[in-house]
Amino acid sequence: MQPPTLRILIPFTVIALLTAACGDTADDTADTTLAPTTTTVETTTTLPPTTTVAPTTTIETTTTASSPESGVTITKDSVYLEIDGDEYLVDVYVPAGDGPWPVVVALHGALVYKDNSFTTRPARAAAEAGMLVFAPNWVAEWPALSDMDAEAVRSWTQVLRCALAFAQQEAAGYGGDSTRTVVYGKSAGASSGANLVLSPFTDLPTGCLGQSPPVAPVGAVFGDAEYFDHATWWDGAFDEDLEEMQAIVAETVDPAFWSSAVPARFRFWAAADGTFPRSFDDLWDEDGWFAQRDPDGTIRADLDELGALEDGAVDYIDSGLLLATRLQQAGIDTTFDVLPGDHATHISSPTLVDYLLDAAGNG
Repeated sequence: MQPPTLRILIPFTVIALLTAACGDTADDTADTTLAPTTTTVETTTTLPPTTTVAPTTTIETTTTASSPESGVTITKDSVYLEIDGDEYLVDVYVPAGDGPWPVVVALHGALVYKDNSFTTRPARAAAEAGMLVFAPNWVAEWPALSDMDAEAVRSWTQVLRCALAFAQQEAAGYGGDSTRTVVYGKSAGASSGANLVLSPFTDLPTGCLGQSPPVAPVGAVFGDAEYFDHATWWDGAFDEDLEEMQAIVAETVDPAFWSSAVPARFRFWAAADGTFPRSFDDLWDEDGWFAQRDPDGTIRADLDELGALEDGAVDYIDSGLLLATRLQQAGIDTTFDVLPGDHATHISSPTLVDYLLDAAGNG
């Protein structure tokens, strides 16, 4: 398994924000600015973009706030799903002008929601650059990390499928072009987003205001995440429901389980310090945590061949490299960038906008 080609990017600014666990804090006040260089791993194979068109309708907007400086209009708290007594809300960031614009579905990270700065800042930046952004809450209430389980993951995927369907359905009413939809996520938003776009689409959950299942996005931008649930807080979920958790992992990282309609472009990034590393003693221990995630040994074999296990640990860089390489080998246009900083570091808005435009086919 050959890793993608190495390239060097020019320096850019990054914004460092405090985070909580594998997500980000709700505090928008603590940030600093850095300007280091970065290295990146790249693939070059291109797959033709998806051409299916999603149905579109127009909805009534709720409360609306404007940004005079940028011309971006933010429609707050539209309901897109009602299930089990919970209302799931979405904010829509509408660019100035008439469109048609690419559509971005921006997914928040763990332990936070759509109003966190790790969502609001890139959402606004993307809208300022001419993209229509839907930023949904996709978790009604976060469980403690120790209480993560397969049932929760399955419910989140259903909610995300509804959010994507709703965004594609309503895009035209805001001036968007649903045939150029990109899914964006960081941390838990990236791992859940990857499961969403790679696993086969099924029926929408009861209570979804999207009327038809979503079509495949043309692109995806995912940052600093675990794609085969290697972190310790998933151990309980594997112990309680091993087969279901293994199925969830396979749907994300095993090409044999991917949907026949996969986005045409993927742009991955991971923090250079290696987020949440987890060590292992015996890579091939059949009773170890690694074997739980990887019963047939293919994840370990591929990571070993990529040279990712020489330090005796797995981190978010290794996780991203594995998925990016497998997508590249499947003939999908994929890049993987290693960016300076740690999990609390946010890439600059211009860099993120470049990723989103590129994934939408505008790069």
